[in-house]
Amino acid sequence: MLGTLRDNFAGTVSRWSDRTAIIAGDRTTTYGQLNASVNRLAHFLIRLGVRKGDAVGLLLHNCTEFAIGFLACQKLGAVSSCLNYRLSSASVGFAVHQEKLKALLFNAELSATAADLMKDAGFCGFICVGGPVPAGARSFDECAGFPATEPPLADIKASDLCNVIHTSGTTGRPKGAAFTNEAQILSGIQYCLEMGLDRGHVGMSLAPVVIGAATNFFVAYVVIGAAQVMTGEYEAKKALRLIARHKVTESFAVPTQMYQLTEARAQLGDVDLTSLRLIRSGGSPLPMTLLQRVRGMLGCEVINTYGTTESCTAITTCHTGMEPQEKWESIGKPSYFQDVRVIQAGDGMQANPDELAPVPGEGQLINRGPQSVTAYYCTPDEKLRARDGWQYARDIVRVDGEGYIYPVDRIDNVIISGGENIYPQEIEFFLSKHPSIADVAVCGVADEKWGNVVKALIVRRSACLSAEDVDRYCLESNELSRYKRPRIIQFVDALPRNVLGKIDRTALR
Repeated sequence: MLGTLRDNFAGTVSRWSDRTAIIAGDRTTTYGQLNASVNRLAHFLIRLGVRKGDAVGLLLHNCTEFAIGFLACQKLGAVSSCLNYRLSSASVGFAVHQEKLKALLFNAELSATAADLMKDAGFCGFICVGGPVPAGARSFDECAGFPATEPPLADIKASDLCNVIHTSGTTGRPKGAAFTNEAQILSGIQYCLEMGLDRGHVGMSLAPVVIGAATNFFVAYVVIGAAQVMTGEYEAKKALRLIARHKVTESFAVPTQMYQLTEARAQLGDVDLTSLRLIRSGGSPLPMTLLQRVRGMLGCEVINTYGTTESCTAITTCHTGMEPQEKWESIGKPSYFQDVRVIQAGDGMQANPDELAPVPGEGQLINRGPQSVTAYYCTPDEKLRARDGWQYARDIVRVDGEGYIYPVDRIDNVIISGGENIYPQEIEFFLSKHPSIADVAVCGVADEKWGNVVKALIVRRSACLSAEDVDRYCLESNELSRYKRPRIIQFVDALPRNVLGKIDRTALR
């Protein structure tokens, strides 16, 4: 019923051909101009042998060419494979080979990664955006020599696969979650509903648009026929100036970027951010101190979301403009089109979806919805954690008496100390509220007496902060049980985080 991304885009072009679609630097592209560029690339890809069902990689920064590449795939019924350029060339190469990509679009700045891939991926055509163009690759500028007319009409169904988003790969090789046209459109509609979008709005993702939540953010503006700004490489002051210059109304940013934006705002001072009404975030819980700082310094509301790559969507949302302030540190309640349950925690998928956890209380979050994938793309050995349509994300959450959900941590991250289960994220969230702590990660360290003890690695805002200060903060608070406080404290310069701002637990260990 929702049709395909190709048909949805065609409708937007037909209705609003002269409306702005993409803004990148000094270049503004209307929907009509975007459609012409998409058609030229589609013809180019056909020349390279791309057909319906083939996969095309997008190893791209936030740029106009991402939009062109993504939509050209939809014209052909090909599968766009969004590749995170922050991953190692080995991880990207695994996806290239696993998915047998017919073509790969990449920025010239990523030529070193592309060169590694070209050594043993002769089955793939490489297209370089910008210059210089490395040996063995074609230039994206060759598109200009192809017609702007519509490519041959492929027989595409709503149930056909259209896009692959890869997991972050922090616990192993990245896995590709493949979405159908219907799932991807429905996620775009869900984002429009959650953020209250219409075609007069202007969006800007600060996170790489090749990651799941940011890709859905991109699709939402295409679905509604609105404009969006492509940032190139992210930098906080640059982002604020772009918001002011282009009257951005919504932005997508991970928590670390939100901290950086508020700090940059204090330095810039006179930049006009009155157009900004909402920042969308996800990836980790947001402390009240950050939420109040964003609202005070940037003058906008925050919608925090919880989701998984495999669900192609936000599962829950909490909007500071619509929820009571005392609930802002939650991840809210289930979003549109999502069924959510909190069940008695068990061993993986052995947990019974009908055995609900007590409310209020803690349990394992599971969800199901029409956007959820049913298998990983071209990865038969990787099995989804799913049962009877329910997806098991292995996240422990707490539900209060009013049904608001609070993240605790991943089941896999549990530290068992003296027979007690301790979740690192709960302690990290508590310590992050200390005004002299800029960043923190918690892990378990083997101990002869307790089995494990809690260790905190802390990035200081103030060099005056001592281990004794941190321990006193824990002891004087009624938020954190005494047995959960860190027994080992180490001050570090930086912590390993993935593109969504989550602690990279593998690198941390």
